[in-house]
Parts: sequence; structure tokens; C-alpha cells
Amino acid sequence: MHAPDDDLDIGTRTSDWGLSRLHAATSVRWVAKLLAWVALLTGAAALCEYGLGRPLLDHLAPALTGMSPLTAMALAALALSCLLGRRARPSWLLAGVAAGIAFALLGAHLLIGRDVFSGPVNAWLFAPSPFVHGSVSPATASCLALLSVARMAQLAGRHKVCDVLALLAFAVAGIGLLGYAYGVKDLYSVLLFNAMAVHTALALVCLAVSMMLFQADQGWLNVVTLSNRAGAATRRQLLLTAILPVIGWLLLSAVNARAIGAPAALALVVATVFMPLVILIIKDGRVTARLDLQRHKQRRLETTIRQRLELELDEKRAELEQESAQRIVAEQAMNRAQRLDAVGQLTGGIAHDFNNLLMGVSGNLELLHRHVVSDPKALKYVTRATLSTEKGIRLTGQLLAFSRTQRLNVSAVNLADSVNAAFELVGNALGPDINIDMQTPNRHLFVSTDPLQLEMAILNLALNARDAMPDGGWFTVKCSPTEPSSTPPTVSIHVSDSGTGMSPEVLAKACEPFFTTKESGRGTGLGLAQVYGLCRQCGGDLRITSEPGQGSTFELVLPAAERPQVPSRGVVQPMTTAPAIPFTRPVLVVDDDDAVRTVLVDDLRARGYQVIDVDRGSKALALLGNTRFAVAVIDFLMPEMNGAELARKARQFVPQLPIIFISGYADTLALDAIAGAVVLRKPFELDQLDRLVRELANTTGPSA
Repeated sequence: MHAPDDDLDIGTRTSDWGLSRLHAATSVRWVAKLLAWVALLTGAAALCEYGLGRPLLDHLAPALTGMSPLTAMALAALALSCLLGRRARPSWLLAGVAAGIAFALLGAHLLIGRDVFSGPVNAWLFAPSPFVHGSVSPATASCLALLSVARMAQLAGRHKVCDVLALLAFAVAGIGLLGYAYGVKDLYSVLLFNAMAVHTALALVCLAVSMMLFQADQGWLNVVTLSNRAGAATRRQLLLTAILPVIGWLLLSAVNARAIGAPAALALVVATVFMPLVILIIKDGRVTARLDLQRHKQRRLETTIRQRLELELDEKRAELEQESAQRIVAEQAMNRAQRLDAVGQLTGGIAHDFNNLLMGVSGNLELLHRHVVSDPKALKYVTRATLSTEKGIRLTGQLLAFSRTQRLNVSAVNLADSVNAAFELVGNALGPDINIDMQTPNRHLFVSTDPLQLEMAILNLALNARDAMPDGGWFTVKCSPTEPSSTPPTVSIHVSDSGTGMSPEVLAKACEPFFTTKESGRGTGLGLAQVYGLCRQCGGDLRITSEPGQGSTFELVLPAAERPQVPSRGVVQPMTTAPAIPFTRPVLVVDDDDAVRTVLVDDLRARGYQVIDVDRGSKALALLGNTRFAVAVIDFLMPEMNGAELARKARQFVPQLPIIFISGYADTLALDAIAGAVVLRKPFELDQLDRLVRELANTTGPSA
């Protein structure tokens, strides 16, 4: 919760640190400029002495050794170059002038052993005067050469080279300056320092320090400008080192004045140097220890963070694997559902074609049955053919149930009545070796389904259980409502057996049509497909639990229903009497299948009706414009226009025209939009068509 404040605080501290560093760098730059001005003024004062012919610096420090005019010009050029900063062309020019003077003087010392340029230059540039001009020592020439090259390296961006050269110049000039400070006259008897003036040494020291401070933010003096503990500690230590030469000068002065002896002075020097060194060493050790502790804490923190990240990564990886597994399962379920839907559409189309074929066969057998009643042998043949046709009708009924698009006779079904009705079928199917436990459910349980299809589903499960228990076993049916909190409320029918069970591979394909593990000729593979189709079309589901050798449990989940207020009316009973000619208006029969249409026309005409038949909807519309029909018998699936489209257009001609739809196609939901129409499923009995024709024609008014 405090992360934003922490970030703001870190940003503020970083900004403050940068601002403090900027202030420190500015202060250091001012010091660098001040030291450069000291060197510039020293060189300018020396040149003024030669120009005026009078010593000027003696007023500050009497008995000073004179500075060579070449040294003064080189010092002034280098100091001015530093003060000009990054102005490339003038700075390079001035540094080049100083370098030329320095290397010329250094070459003279190396080749000839003395300064041969200062005298001629003084005589050439300045008027003769009693002022004695100075000469350039090898130490001075070396310092000027080092500082000139250092300035050029600084202008070229080679800051490390500049620092090294300036530091060497500082060391050489510092030795010469300390010699004057400590009164060490023996130092100037050495060839290197034999002619270095004290103000020359001071100017060179100032110029070397100034050059290093000008690039303090980029060179090795960068730590001096820091505002943190390292910068403060460095500045304090530099101050301490600056005090040491002062202490040495004081002790040397005391020895020269014979205030203390040389051994005592040496002891004091050792103590003075030893104690700060001990303090610095201990302090550095403590700083190192503190850094090690911080480094150890940082490592522990990094280890903790790494472990947390690895743990989170493992959790994310596990979640990803779980999501991937769920996605694979969902994809498999979706593929299975798509495959079942595709097969359902295919089986629905196949069932439609079979229903038309069976309608032609069953209708002709029914007509033939009327003519062979007196011939027992022919009647036996017709009866056998009729039984085979009924098996085909049941098979197409199972196909239509799996296709899940048929119009079921869905109503509120008392579950106790359905289970009791199925018990009689199951008892005959299972045989004596199987124990049946079909518990009658509470009579207050009602489900929304087709009662005949539900009985057929329980029978199919019983037949599958019988085949799975060749040596006998038990078969149970239990019904129970789901939890009251479930939405919508459902009722579960548990059908269990003690058979061989199913493997996971078989279980995954159990509801697919035509899939069976039985021997050839023992099953069609449509039993579970019919059960699954019934549950799904009623708005429920089929859940299967099975393991090899442990039996199987089938849970039929169906929507719960309320007790009906008015009992459902049964099928209209056939009329006991029928007039030879019910009415004089003709009956219109529209069907594109010649075999079906011929059967219907022959039967209706045999019953005394006038019949006009056509095979296209367009022909029927042409007749409706000129002829008044008692009833129109229309097939659903036809070329050009289907039965629903024909009915809508026919009602525009005759709004009260009675319509009977005949269809072997599963998906006939479009027929619901035709008010007052009756749907008759193929294949049907011809007596059913006769009853419906008379009922509808009689309800529209008296015959003509």
C-alpha cells in the first residue's frame, strides 16, 4: 500500500543527492578557477617585472629567485587555457604554445645541460634593465611539459590521462615547494631543482590541482564531489593529509630553533603520521565490515526474492498446466458435441428417408391385409412383413431420438407410473437369472418428458445390462430429486447393474450412434444414443459412471415438473361408424414421394373420398385457386417449397382450410406456426389418417 510513497521518497532522495552533488561540483569548480587565476596572476606578475624592469613580487616575499619569462608565458598560457574551459580552438592554441615552450626548454636541458632560451628571449622582448632574469630548471620544464600534455588530453576527453600527468606534475612541483617550506637547501643543489623559484613551484602546484579539479566530475577526483558518506570521508581525509606537511614544518622549525631535539621531532612525526593512519585503517575496516554486512543482507534479500519468484513461477506454471488440461478437456467435449450433432443431423436425414420407405411398405401391407383376410397363408406372409416393418419403425424412432430434433410428446409425467409401466417390460426382457430392484418413487415426483420414450429408455438400459451380465447379477432403478437449491429443479433416475462395466475408451464413445461392443447381429448401437437424445431434448443430461468389472450406473437427469391440473387427454378413439361417402368436397394430397402418395390416394378412394393428388406445392396452389377442398394432406419436406410454406400460402386463398401435415423428417418445429394444423408422423396407420380427415372436415362445417 505504501509503494507509491516509497517510490516518491526514493525519487526525492535521488533528486536531492543529484542537487547536492551539483552544488559540490560547483564549489569545486570555483576552487579550480581560483587556483587557475593564482597561476595566471603569478605568470602575469613575472612578465610585468621584466617589462617594467623592477621586481614586484619582492614586496610579498623578499629575496625571491627570479622566474624565467618563458616559464611565466607558459604558466599564463596554461592557466588561461583552463579558464577558457571547452572553447576548443583558443584552448588548444594556448596549450600548444605552452607545450612548445616546455618541450624546447626540456630539449635544451637534455642536449646542452642548461637553459639557453631565457636570456635571448628576455633581451629580444624586454628593454635592458638591471633586473636579473631567471632561468628554467629541468624540474620546471618537466612540470610545464606534463601540464601541457595533460591539458591537451583533457580537451580530447582523455580524463584519466590528464589526471595521471597532472598528478605527476603536482608531485614534482610539490617537492620543490616543500624544499622551500622546510628550508632544505641541499635539494636545490640537485640538477633537477637547481633553478626552480618558490613562486614557480607554487604556481605549478596550483595549476596542477586546478586542472584536476576542473574535471573532478569525470576524473579520479570524482569522489571528492559526492555528497554521500564516501565524499565526506574523502574530503576529511584530504584535509587531514594537508595538515601533515604543516605539522612537519612546525617540528622542523622547532628543531632549527633548537626548541626540541631531532629524535624528539622524529618521534612526534612518527606519532603524528601513525595515529591518523591507525584511525583511517580502523575506519576503513569498519566501513568494509558494514559493506560486507549490507552485501550479505542484499544476498539474503535476493535469495528470498528469487525463492518467492520461483514459487510464484511454479504456481503460475501449475495454473497454466491446469488451464491447459481444462482447455484440452473442453476442446474434446466440444469436438465430441460437434461430432454428435453432425451425426444427429445425419441420422435425422436418414430417418426421414427410411420413414418414407416404411410408409410405402406399411401402407401397401395394410391395403394388402384387407384383401387376404380369407387366405391364411397369404395373411401369414403379410403379418411377418408387418412385424419386420414395425422393427424398422422402432429403429427409425431411435434414430430420431438421437437426432434430438424430433417433436416429442413432452408433458408432466408421473414418475411412479412410468417406472411401474417399465417394470413389466424389464421383467420380461431380463429373465430369471437377474435380480430386479425397481423402487417405486414418490408419487409426487413429476418430470417433463415423453412417457413412451422414457419407458423405451429404461428398457434399452435393461437390455444393455442383460448383455453385460451373461451369468446373472442385479439390476436396480432408483429415483430421487436433486437439491432444492438447484436451478432449475431436476429429478435423477439412477439405473445400475453389476455387469462387466466399461473402459474409459468405451465410455467416451458409449453414446455415439452405431457404436457397440456386442457381437455382430446382437445390437444396433442405438440404445444409449436414444437415451442420450431423449435426456438432451427434454432439457436434461445423461451421466455415466462405469469401471471395468465394477458395473455401470446411468443417471438420467430430467427437468422436474408440477403436477398437472387437468389430466392429459388421450389419443382420439376411432369412430365406430363412418359414412360411405363422408362429404362431397375432395381431399387434396400433396407429396413428392410417388409410393407414399399412391398408397394414401388408393386408401382414401377406397374409403369413398374424392381425392386430387399432386407432387409439387406450385401445382397445389394452382388448384386451390379454383377448387374448394375439405382437407389438405401435405408432406413437409418437398422440393421448391416445403409443407409449411405451402400451408401459409394456401391459407391466403382459404383461411379456414383444414391441414394435415405428414412428415418423416425429424425437425418439424416450423409446422408449429401453422394454426390449427395437425401433424401425423410417418409411418402411420391408414386408419389414423382416415380419423383425422373426418374429424377436421366435420369441424369446419356441413358437407356440400
